[in-house]
Amino acid sequence: MSQLSMDITTDDSQVKDIDVDTPSSSSHHHNPNAVVSNTQNISGLTVALHPLVLLNISDHFTRFRVQTQSLNPQVIGALLGTQNGRDVEIFNSFELTFEIVDGAVKINKTFFTTQLEQFRRVFLQYDFLGWYSIGSHPTVQEIDIHKQFMDNNESPLFLQLDPASLNKERDGAKDKSKSLPVSVYESTIEVLGGGQPRSLFIRSQYKIETGEAERIAVDQLSKPTVSSAPGTSQSSTLIAHLTTQRNAINMLHTRIAVLHQYLLDAKAGIVPKDHDVLRQIASLCHRLPAIDSAEFREEFLTEYNDVLLTSYLATITKGVNGMNELVDKFNVATNGAGRRGRGMSMFI
Repeated sequence: MSQLSMDITTDDSQVKDIDVDTPSSSSHHHNPNAVVSNTQNISGLTVALHPLVLLNISDHFTRFRVQTQSLNPQVIGALLGTQNGRDVEIFNSFELTFEIVDGAVKINKTFFTTQLEQFRRVFLQYDFLGWYSIGSHPTVQEIDIHKQFMDNNESPLFLQLDPASLNKERDGAKDKSKSLPVSVYESTIEVLGGGQPRSLFIRSQYKIETGEAERIAVDQLSKPTVSSAPGTSQSSTLIAHLTTQRNAINMLHTRIAVLHQYLLDAKAGIVPKDHDVLRQIASLCHRLPAIDSAEFREEFLTEYNDVLLTSYLATITKGVNGMNELVDKFNVATNGAGRRGRGMSMFI
């Protein structure tokens, strides 16, 4: 197996390279049951992976594991980004739905196409580059899923995240190297001894590339709580703010429950009625804002119309911009045709 080693830099390059050591071609051997080729990758493809993709995959896996109460659920998603020659940059991802038919995974192509079209409306420069899943190593099942995406990309990438490897390293205390449990594979065709071709994965090199905004976001998310001593912790500003709001809401709920119980007991005659307390409760209720008033409906409709107007203006602006580009292209094409026509008439 190849080993991942992260080179952590402290300069301002904003790029962290992850080198993938692949075996040389001298160690190549054909294994009919293997789905990962041991040959050296000479495709020259350079893959740049942004942290948002890893955060999306981790969130997808964690959320689905909690919902299904499964330790190792199957999650699948699509990878989006740009490709310029042999340079691939993966910026974003989205989740996919699937179903199990006769033990095989079948991707919901309708959902996939709809999601891809919606993303392209917002991110015009993004293309479908591949897909991701969870696991320690590719299997025949991943080969079958990979073939389903070849209708949208003739050579899609496959990214596999292995969350279990972190626990294994922590329990076994093998080392403390900061390596990512991520592997990126390309697809290749190998010919077996009998002349039969088959699809295989081949490991590809990749690097983690971050922008300024991404580095700030990842730094904030990676430090929700900083332990300073055993049994004590120093929370970040966000955690402290959310904790304060939660305590305030809990206190408000407790006090409202006390007032509600007092009114029930006073009505049932369990406790004597205190008219001073009842007047204060009534005054408090009258001060509460009524959301079904005419003023509220008018303000709500005004804000709603403002949002619709903003969206309408954005659509008009986009349409006018597209029309201007069409007119410019038409003028260029017309002028070019006119010049060619005049040039030919000189030789007649």
